[in-house]
Amino acid sequence: MRLRTLATVLTAVAVIGLLLASFPAAAAPEEKWVVYFIPHAGPADPFWATQIKMAERIAALLPEIDLKVAAPERYGIKEQIELLEAAVAKKPAAIIVTISDAEAMDPILRKAMKEGIYVIAINIEDYRPEEQRIPYAGYIGMDERVSGAVLAKETIKRFEAITGHKPKRAVVGIHQPGLICLEMRTDGIMKVCKELGIPVDRLDITMDPTKAMEILKAYLTKHPDTELIFTLGPCGSHPAIKLIKEEGLVGKVYHGCIDLSDKVLDAIDEGITLVAISQQPAAQAAYSVFSAYLYLKYGIMCPKLIPTGPAVVDKSTLAVIKKQIETTGGA
Repeated sequence: MRLRTLATVLTAVAVIGLLLASFPAAAAPEEKWVVYFIPHAGPADPFWATQIKMAERIAALLPEIDLKVAAPERYGIKEQIELLEAAVAKKPAAIIVTISDAEAMDPILRKAMKEGIYVIAINIEDYRPEEQRIPYAGYIGMDERVSGAVLAKETIKRFEAITGHKPKRAVVGIHQPGLICLEMRTDGIMKVCKELGIPVDRLDITMDPTKAMEILKAYLTKHPDTELIFTLGPCGSHPAIKLIKEEGLVGKVYHGCIDLSDKVLDAIDEGITLVAISQQPAAQAAYSVFSAYLYLKYGIMCPKLIPTGPAVVDKSTLAVIKKQIETTGGA
């Protein structure tokens, strides 16, 4: 899968901007269009720090957009919903939001759309049956259940190539139980493992890295046949990688994960992490802000789906993914 760098995104924005400049200008508002960017976590999370930074970079290229970021400092659905309600009350032109709790957000977002606010879902979509889903304009991100399945298949394939056998046991560490995207990633991983006859458990490892390490260590002590640890984001990946190193498990226990960080990339290079899945957070932010602009400026509707992953990262793709990180802050 081709990975997009900041340079690619900015070039695309510039080219499209030049093309659009040749069309008659749409009526501009007397003041800037206010667009809210409302994720379920904020700058304390490296993944969301990257998204917020890219959203602000793209907004800076679009002088008619006044981007307002409203995010909990750390993961918090309750706080996100409160921020969403406050944003809707201010009647902005558009809202970009992660659908972290579809049922709770449903009445709020339907009210927003009824009042003419353009809504784009990003990173997490409404996974309820189609007839129940929130009718937002489009979703920008990746299918989380598919990402979990791809992670499991690709990691197990590489494990078998190294060891010559299937993993005896696997475990999935979930650092934010209840968050729909992580639950779906877990479902995808566990389904593949069960189909292949690999015993697998899920663990609540919490957001606390020290606790996460203790919980994983206790699991490995109880289940010494565990050969694969799956994690679902840097908050879980870092303790897992540290545990494998400090407990002398390199070459005995392997790791696979979703979302990247410098520590994850180093672990791939060291042969600890066999596969990481990138959903390209910078792409999600860039496409969402620009999609809102295209709609507000020209009436160009957002596609129902703009996929940004799953992109498989291993030793063979380290160079290109590092380029994306250098230019966007994350991948």
